[in-house]
Amino acid sequence: MVKKSAGIEQDKDNVASKGVSRRSFMARGVAVGAAASAVGLGLTPQPAPAQTSGPVRAGASGFEPLEVDSPMAKWKKPQSLEFVEKATKNYSFPNWQSGSEDSIYFNLNIPEFFKCSYIAPPKEFSKLERAIDPSILDLAYTSVDGTPTPPLKEYLVGKRQVQAMMMAHKGKVVFEVYPGMNPTDIHIWMSASKPTVGLLVAMLADEGKIDLDAPVPTYVPEIRGSAWEQATVRNVMNMSSGLDIEETIENLLNPDSWIAKWFTAGFELNKGDFREMSKNAQALPDEPAGSHFRYSGANTQTLVLLTQFVTGERWQTTWNERVWSKIGAKNAFITALAPDGTPLCAGMHNTTPEDLLRYTMIYTPSWNVVSDEQIISDRLLKSIQTMGNPEAYKGSTEEQYGTDWFGEVPDYNSAQWDHVFNDGAMFKHGNMGQGIYVDPSRDFCGMYFGLAPNPDEISGVDHSPGFLRNAAKMLAGG
Repeated sequence: MVKKSAGIEQDKDNVASKGVSRRSFMARGVAVGAAASAVGLGLTPQPAPAQTSGPVRAGASGFEPLEVDSPMAKWKKPQSLEFVEKATKNYSFPNWQSGSEDSIYFNLNIPEFFKCSYIAPPKEFSKLERAIDPSILDLAYTSVDGTPTPPLKEYLVGKRQVQAMMMAHKGKVVFEVYPGMNPTDIHIWMSASKPTVGLLVAMLADEGKIDLDAPVPTYVPEIRGSAWEQATVRNVMNMSSGLDIEETIENLLNPDSWIAKWFTAGFELNKGDFREMSKNAQALPDEPAGSHFRYSGANTQTLVLLTQFVTGERWQTTWNERVWSKIGAKNAFITALAPDGTPLCAGMHNTTPEDLLRYTMIYTPSWNVVSDEQIISDRLLKSIQTMGNPEAYKGSTEEQYGTDWFGEVPDYNSAQWDHVFNDGAMFKHGNMGQGIYVDPSRDFCGMYFGLAPNPDEISGVDHSPGFLRNAAKMLAGG
């Protein structure tokens, strides 16, 4: 019987023509304040663990997370009124994205700075059993330059300003640490939000409600007759729309560029209609849709509009009905809204670390630890893992990011995930150091939050993705 109790508790950057990546823009912000086999992909249907009674719903677990002595620990305590008032006055888009102390406060308190949609947690939540393995703190791996990383216990207290990290293997939490936040604090996901959008679109496609190979305006009436007609839903899912909407430093710092105006309209009141602007996006000359990975949150937001049109519901309503309400979340799901009320799902989800881990678990064979039903079928998972085009990813700036982070070269991107490996593992990064990693063949998932300045020369390489992948390999025996 299920125990229950009340829940009290780039982007193929065209380097030759553009020369820089979207993340270089955030560096400037600091200055201003498919063919793989089913076996190879780990796609062979995996039996769920032997917990036949479904997820356990229970009260507090009584666990003790691992402790590290981090300078970030000060963020576990309330900040002074003087600091909060000063930070609030200093709010600006560059300062929000800078990794400064103001920035850390903003990103731990997004509802203070944006209009938000709030999804309350259910009456009961799923209990995640702990089997903490302290030896993971000693894990290190080989960087792309052949040098070893520092052990995880040193990395966690370093310049990357990691605030939380959790890992689960075979349905049990095996690693949990909070260097810079409390377990019940909410934190922004940044672009780790994007796979939630890809998941809903993949679900609709799996049910025959959309055709991935139809032009995306088929399902987004407000952009019919525009340059978006050249891009299929699949192209937009894979960040390869062939439009001049890429997030590069030149585009983002040019106030006359389409993407700069689009961001301004989406994040600031009375600065234009970002949905209306979508009609004016222009096609890139001599670049067929689907041929190049060019990272842009505009692709993600277009998929949000698609989902709303097909379902006839607000995106967050569909998300709650199909996913969030089914995983036994312990705390609220919060997503920020554009001035017109459209959810900013390209990067503005906020939850506790544990609830983010619950979400990642539905991609693994241990899905039934958190859900009574298999939300992501084996067929749907395979579709998400194999939707991408390796040729569009090859040579991209995103590929280089992944190589730096993991110490090995990922194979492609797919369905709003930045990196997919031929063993089926997938990773999505978020600005300033957030990430989610799912590794179905090893029955592993992990997440981390961090708020560091983006430039490597300031914060060092973001090795958190590599620690997650190498922990999965270690725990699974290879």
